[in-house]
Amino acid sequence: MKSNQTRCKLMRLGAKKLVFLLISCSVFSTGFAQNRKASSNGQSLQDATTIPYLLTLHERIVQAANDSVRLRAHQDLLQEMTAAFETADFWSLDSDSLAQRIGIVSSGEGRNRLAIITWNVEFEDRTNRYGGIVLTRSSDDEQLVTPLTFKAPNSQRNKLDPKNRYSQKNWPGAIYYDILARKQGSRTVYTLLGWDGADGTRNRKIIETLSVNGNRIKFGLPIIDIGRASVKRHILEYNDAVSTTLKWREDMEMIVMDHLSPSDPAMAGFTAFYGPDFTYDGFFWHRNHWVLKEDIEVRDTELNAPWNNPRRWRQRSRN
Repeated sequence: MKSNQTRCKLMRLGAKKLVFLLISCSVFSTGFAQNRKASSNGQSLQDATTIPYLLTLHERIVQAANDSVRLRAHQDLLQEMTAAFETADFWSLDSDSLAQRIGIVSSGEGRNRLAIITWNVEFEDRTNRYGGIVLTRSSDDEQLVTPLTFKAPNSQRNKLDPKNRYSQKNWPGAIYYDILARKQGSRTVYTLLGWDGADGTRNRKIIETLSVNGNRIKFGLPIIDIGRASVKRHILEYNDAVSTTLKWREDMEMIVMDHLSPSDPAMAGFTAFYGPDFTYDGFFWHRNHWVLKEDIEVRDTELNAPWNNPRRWRQRSRN
């Protein structure tokens, strides 16, 4: 009798172990399936949160109470954006909402793809600091992320030099809102149209030139012809209170820009007093160079550049 009771207990214990084992296996299998699902969809789940996260970080710059907080938020954005695109494929994302807040330009297909993301931080004294990354593809078609290190102007370099060459380590800074790709022999060269807030008295529109080799970035190629001279970038510097056109016109196959003049002839050379004089100049691509053509005829006056002025955005955000 005692042995029968013992056998029954053992059978009940074995049944409990079997049930426990079955439940454990079920939980393990469910967990594994969920983990595998998360793993297989991990990229898309991460992609879905990448852009909102970057928007949140940018909003911290906009809403910062003072310059020190603003600068920390800017540094966080640069660090987190670099990290985000080391795992998230930029070209698989819908970045339209981010492009409403910062500068995003892209060009090319396949392994020849290039994207540049840029933004600014405006300080209380109206000077600007810039952040950005360059996204390229390796020979294995892997995404390469190159952060741009802004080199602020100083007493020795308080102007943007049209003849200097820069790299990702001493980038002069701008928000780029358009990109043009052109062949120069076997290589592709890029032309960027950008805006620089400069300071409280001046703004700049810039035609910047760029070459890319993997993650080696060079700003400044001598492919802009102005008369008999060649420069690496063309700069329009003008009064902070006015708007100036710098835009690629597909119908004219030209980069069209306002011609700038001083408000008073006595102010010649003082660009803080310059503005549009209602005439236009342009650059057209000819024999591997951009060639200046002055006093061109423009067939319409709707020449507002397709970009978002960060100062206007900041004002809207604070209202």
